Amino acid sequence: MVPFDQQYFVEKERNNKYEWLIFILTLVILGIHGLLFHWIPRYLRLKRQSTGLTHDKYFAFIKQWDSFTSCKYFTIFNKRFYYQPSLVLFCFVFVGVNIGFCFAEIRDIDYQGFLYAISKRISRIGVGNLPILLLSVMKHDLLTQFSGFQFDRLEFLHKWLSRWMWLMITVHLSLGCYYWLTNNFLIMIIIPPQIFGFMAYGSLFLLTWTSMKFIRQWCFEFWLVQHRVFAFIMLFMSFIHNTGNRAVVLVSVHGLVIDRVLSKVMAHVHKHYSPTKCKSTFGILDSGTIEVTIPIREEGYIADRWYNKLFGFKNWKAGQHVYLNVPKIKWLEYHPFTIASLASSNEMKLLVRVQKGFTKKLLKYLADVDHDEHEDDLVSIKTMYHGPYGAVHQPFISFDQCVFFGAGSGAAFTFPTCLDLLQQIEAKDEAQDFLFRPAAPKIRFVWAIKNLKNIIWFKHIFDQLLTYSARNKLIIDIYVTQENGAGSSCSSIEECQIESEPKLDSSSSSDAVSFELNSIGSNSKPLNKNNIYGDDSKGQSIDKEQTVITTSTATTNSGNSSSSHNKHKSDTIEVEYEFTENKLYNVFYGRPDIGTIIQSHSNELSQQMADSKTYKSLAIASCGPPFFANLIKEQCQVARRVKGSPDVYCYTESF
Repeated sequence: MVPFDQQYFVEKERNNKYEWLIFILTLVILGIHGLLFHWIPRYLRLKRQSTGLTHDKYFAFIKQWDSFTSCKYFTIFNKRFYYQPSLVLFCFVFVGVNIGFCFAEIRDIDYQGFLYAISKRISRIGVGNLPILLLSVMKHDLLTQFSGFQFDRLEFLHKWLSRWMWLMITVHLSLGCYYWLTNNFLIMIIIPPQIFGFMAYGSLFLLTWTSMKFIRQWCFEFWLVQHRVFAFIMLFMSFIHNTGNRAVVLVSVHGLVIDRVLSKVMAHVHKHYSPTKCKSTFGILDSGTIEVTIPIREEGYIADRWYNKLFGFKNWKAGQHVYLNVPKIKWLEYHPFTIASLASSNEMKLLVRVQKGFTKKLLKYLADVDHDEHEDDLVSIKTMYHGPYGAVHQPFISFDQCVFFGAGSGAAFTFPTCLDLLQQIEAKDEAQDFLFRPAAPKIRFVWAIKNLKNIIWFKHIFDQLLTYSARNKLIIDIYVTQENGAGSSCSSIEECQIESEPKLDSSSSSDAVSFELNSIGSNSKPLNKNNIYGDDSKGQSIDKEQTVITTSTATTNSGNSSSSHNKHKSDTIEVEYEFTENKLYNVFYGRPDIGTIIQSHSNELSQQMADSKTYKSLAIASCGPPFFANLIKEQCQVARRVKGSPDVYCYTESF
């Protein structure tokens, strides 16, 4: 029994203990996940033999875990809702631990009513989740590297923790008000510290429930501003509401502020290094697409210097993204875009798909410029950017087969990632270095686009991929979803480039609501299951439910397509396409059957495993809208469940 005169101090000590304990416990869980499912597999993959993976028992464990963390769905009113059973279980366990901490060592604190003691403990446990909640939205990859979580997982963690924290603070406020009102102590509710608490709760309420998807889509820029304003109010009011919360709030705020300050420092470092002082080139590719080219200084650059490694200047990894600011369009706004080029090119290329707000104003500005004063219809505008960030994944060079999926402008991730892998393999082949990698990996690039002329979006990198296709190092499959082949007037990249000359009239941004924005931020638009590759209501020549299936295993430069088409359902069509001898990529009109493509590669590796008694690995990398990513995750799970299947690694980049 705690003496009455010591209960206040004991209660305060215990509340502090459990507040920090929930933070430490969450951090430990994230660290264990990163160690088991990111760093150890990464190390073992890089120590593999050329014939297959070693430590097959560990990868069998990973496979079982991935099966448990499978992406499942349920359907309500013909709409799919995806979930992961292991994540649901973890949420229940996490909630149970939080509730357990709320009641731990509380019964012997009776100098005030039990409800009030519980109320105070609940608030401290809720605030204990604040550091991880804020760290999960850091621009830098600290928590990503630490936990091994992909960005979509961290975004989910941020939203889930915010809602859980709101629920706990709601219970805290309700119990506290009920206790003082039932004891006729109204004064305890209207004193200044409590008023500050009400203001913090009001801000938290707005932060939590204005983050709904439909609100962000309706007016993202307004949402972003109010989110930052109310976050500041909530943190400040929490700081002065309860002195016991100050340490946790300070740690949380300083972690996020340091992240943001470093980002702005990086923006000025990039500006200093830029040969044009960050004056970038903007060009309109078509009525809804803009290409941004940021020049990078090569002269005087020393890659081994620590600050160059730290800031990522000129040594960004394939698939990373930067946050771009165009002061002339939006002074304070930074928007995320994937770098659609490799560091060796000495320039950053960004593909901007026009939607609302910033991108729409940018397109209008470029369209209104007097192009007689600009060579090649290019416009130079001063920009700022910070980064690069992202692309925290397993090394693709360690896999026996790799399949890269891209949907629309989501190929800004898969194009450079695929090319970087091919260049790594080529360099090692020339050096006769076959250590810790497969000798002859099989690589496929699958890209779904609305129109064939969209190829010109990535012409600068697509041409480089064709050289590998010509040497049978790469299979390129392009799926055109809004043409049927008969009406397409362009049959080559050059013709597509001519046909896609921008026609800027009043309807130049008519497809602005398309999903194909290259942003990785929360302003991307999710699609329902009938709109995987864009708006089918505009000029769709193939029925929505029709799908093209291909299990092509070779390029077409030999003059004969080795594609095999399997027709097995009433909603599936078979499309024949005649390839000429100069074609180095396959073109199919319809949507790819993702499951069949993944399963064909998995079955091929399974056969090799049976023949050679080795353990093979398959990497699936993708970038696209949420439903597209979830569908790929689901099909990877289907492949894993097959008996004797290889190790299937699935990485999805969200935007």
